[in-house]
Amino acid sequence: MSSRRSIAHTAPRLSKKPLVAALATLLAGSALSAMTQAQEQPQRRGGSASLLEEVVVTARKREEGSQDVPLSITAFGADQIEALKVRDLTSLSVGMPNVALDDVGTTRGTANFSIRGLGISASIPSIDPTVGVFVNGVYLGVNNGIIFDVFDLESIEVLRGPQGILFGRNVTGGAILMNTKKPGEEFEGSARFAVDGGGDGGLNYYAMGTVGGPVTDTLGLKLTAYYNEDEGYFQRDAFEPNGVTQEDVGAVEQTMIRPTLVWTPTDMSELVIRYEYTDISGDGAVAQSHTNGRGEPGAFVNYDRESFGNSNDFIGYQNIETDFLTVEYNQGVSLGDGTVTAIYGWRESTSESGSDIDGQPVWAFHSAAWLDTEQDSFELRYNGQFGDFNVTTGAYWFQNDLGYHERRNLAGAALGNQAPLIIQDGGGLYGVETLGLFVAADYDITDRLTLTAGLRYTDEEKYGDIASLAANQSIEEAFFGLDSGQINYLVDNRCNLVDSSEGFKTCPFDFNGKDDWQTWSPKVGASYALTDEAQIYGHWSRGFRSGGYTCVTPRRCLHLRLLTKNR
Repeated sequence: MSSRRSIAHTAPRLSKKPLVAALATLLAGSALSAMTQAQEQPQRRGGSASLLEEVVVTARKREEGSQDVPLSITAFGADQIEALKVRDLTSLSVGMPNVALDDVGTTRGTANFSIRGLGISASIPSIDPTVGVFVNGVYLGVNNGIIFDVFDLESIEVLRGPQGILFGRNVTGGAILMNTKKPGEEFEGSARFAVDGGGDGGLNYYAMGTVGGPVTDTLGLKLTAYYNEDEGYFQRDAFEPNGVTQEDVGAVEQTMIRPTLVWTPTDMSELVIRYEYTDISGDGAVAQSHTNGRGEPGAFVNYDRESFGNSNDFIGYQNIETDFLTVEYNQGVSLGDGTVTAIYGWRESTSESGSDIDGQPVWAFHSAAWLDTEQDSFELRYNGQFGDFNVTTGAYWFQNDLGYHERRNLAGAALGNQAPLIIQDGGGLYGVETLGLFVAADYDITDRLTLTAGLRYTDEEKYGDIASLAANQSIEEAFFGLDSGQINYLVDNRCNLVDSSEGFKTCPFDFNGKDDWQTWSPKVGASYALTDEAQIYGHWSRGFRSGGYTCVTPRRCLHLRLLTKNR
């Protein structure tokens, strides 16, 4: 395994403060430091100091210090994310017990998150996750397209255990909360450029920047941009007639633009509008053939498990385009000195991918997939304090519709690696609509002892129209004129549920399902503050996950692994 070097440059921040005032502040600070140096220990600085800072979290739908929350939580603030050089969620797995934030591998950027042993291992978008991901308070309805580089975040919170009271469905294992930065009280900007090098593959280039601040007394704007070009971490062995050559694989190019608007017409109200556009393109997943757990070697090639060696005959591809809008309004009210919050979220994403699943230098199992998804959600909630009671209550609505199509191009080696011998198509249309009502309360019996109770009602409806992948579907002859002559395909079931531009027929559905659930999710618990910095707590809670529809047959057990990198 090769190590990688990192070269980075950060531009200084810009400010509207006059230079004289800045110099005066610097001189005053230096004088004060000199006067107190003999009396106080020097403060920690840099990344180590950032890691010790307490983070403001929203795990209970209100802002509070992470040490005050009676939950199993790991939180990272902006400075900590910077110090840890976090580029995507998988970077955070190390150091968090019972948390695995992995990429599923078969489709790049697809989450396979697991907390306390609860997780899934599938790239099929109609299978609901057990660990929910929320960005600026909006739940992401599919696992696809989650694991890519992030920038300019205010915080990341990882909550372990069922979070069904305040966060609803699909958080039986836990929840991950990500919050992006808003414009500050002063005009400021920053830029960063980085290059990763070393190893067998190519270089990895980053350019990112943000600028924003107050436009008027009540209006603030911020623009964040991010660009990444990765030439590919891995090298593949390409078997050519004249011998074996090597080339970089695993390349990806990502562009992200995020404008943010904050309007505060009064001291008691705030409107936040965020829009994020992401465009990602690159190679497909990189598979490796090696000896499996039963000691059987892979064929036709067999690589060492500890290496990144691979020889896929098909590099593959992936293209993802995502639009994401959130609108948040906060209004202070006199009732309980509380706050009413309304959050609307809309996210639309399209993707197309192709991968070499067999990990061999010959055509055994190639796959292509298409995914279109669109979701809407709205949450209205209230939080307030009534004496010793802190109450959070509200309503939530979520709707998600998607179309997923998968094609398996099989046994191309039988036709001289020119075309697949067998073509299978299948997929499905899937939709879910959820309505939730929730209430949670904390009662301070004493200054140190607090009781907690909560309840959520969920009404969920799902449908799935499935066109299964199966080898025993009707056989049709198809002829393609290639250089080698006319090829007669054994099985050709080509159709497409998502991409009509291909000109193929719509796949016939062999299953139509529809179901609904009504469930109650309770929680009871207590916490006791031993000191101002330590507490013990315990609670019993219940989460809800209705599962999902699958539109493919079980995948074969292959002698391969899907390579992932950590730069």
